[in-house]
Amino acid sequence: MAVLTDEALNKKIQAKEIYQVYFLYGEESYLMQNTINLINKTLIPPDFLEFNYHLFDGETMTLNQLETAYEALPMMAQRKWILVKDWNLEKLPKHDFDKFLSLLKDPNPSTVLILYYPNLSIDPQKSNRFKKGLELIHSIGVSCKFAPKSKAVLKKAIATRCSRQKTPISLEVCEMIIDLCGTNLTILNHEVDKLIYFSDGEPITEQTVRQLSTPSVQSTAFDLSNAILKQQYQTAFSILDQLFYLRIEPIMIIGALTMSFVDLYRVKAAQDVGVSAKQVIQDFQYRSEYRVNKIYQNLHVFSMEQIHNCIRSLEQADRLLKSSKMDARIVLEQMLCQMLFTKHSLPSKDGGMNS
Repeated sequence: MAVLTDEALNKKIQAKEIYQVYFLYGEESYLMQNTINLINKTLIPPDFLEFNYHLFDGETMTLNQLETAYEALPMMAQRKWILVKDWNLEKLPKHDFDKFLSLLKDPNPSTVLILYYPNLSIDPQKSNRFKKGLELIHSIGVSCKFAPKSKAVLKKAIATRCSRQKTPISLEVCEMIIDLCGTNLTILNHEVDKLIYFSDGEPITEQTVRQLSTPSVQSTAFDLSNAILKQQYQTAFSILDQLFYLRIEPIMIIGALTMSFVDLYRVKAAQDVGVSAKQVIQDFQYRSEYRVNKIYQNLHVFSMEQIHNCIRSLEQADRLLKSSKMDARIVLEQMLCQMLFTKHSLPSKDGGMNS
């Protein structure tokens, strides 16, 4: 049939158009769950539901269980619905995967199959099995990738949520929440609900957001990279303490910090040759104009050599975490010291961490 956007798919569901197979995946699990709820509410008749509705966990389901449910006839109804959550096709034995493809090649007209992935991160373009499965699914059904929304859409969603609770908020404050907390709707809704409750009908202000919101790892890493380059020792170690307090995995800390320094490198390189912030945002498709503009305002005090040495330190720490049994906190604190003193002590060329 087709590859649909989440908006188009929801319209099809509301119009009660039914496909034989649905394949739902992507980063935005909140929107995916809303679509599953819409299917349950709009398309699945309540009559004899216990006989005609099957929900399987992909981690524990066997192919035989799926096959039995799929081939069975519905009980006093036109269709039977099967939902399978987080089923990893890559882990199936070849025989089971081939049997699954056979089901798709000869579909049961009275069964609707929904494969959805709210927790398992997949990229069908990088997996031969998912790619092969989708080719068959598209011949009898639809797929939908639930990708993060644009900042404009997220700002509107936050403003609407606040309006429903009669809590005033400006679009500028909406943008600040997104820059601080990230673009995941589940997290954003939680943070906005917290701000609404605290404000108790009063306008949500920037000060309230700073006091109550929990920054995303990416936002915190940006603040940490800024503190490192400005050689603000106390601030840098305080941020690292906060990340460990939140139990963020050390590899995730290094990953987010590396992305932040790559952004700094790009913007610094562009600034050195006279390229505008607007052009950088366009070329690299950045979602946060605020973040790039903030980098531009501060970069004049940093050297490209500083940024380059910090990236080398991150690479060395990443290698140590993955290849040695050193305590992760010690590795990160040693890395942080090295980065803070990068003007005075360059990373060694043999891959070790200098003291």
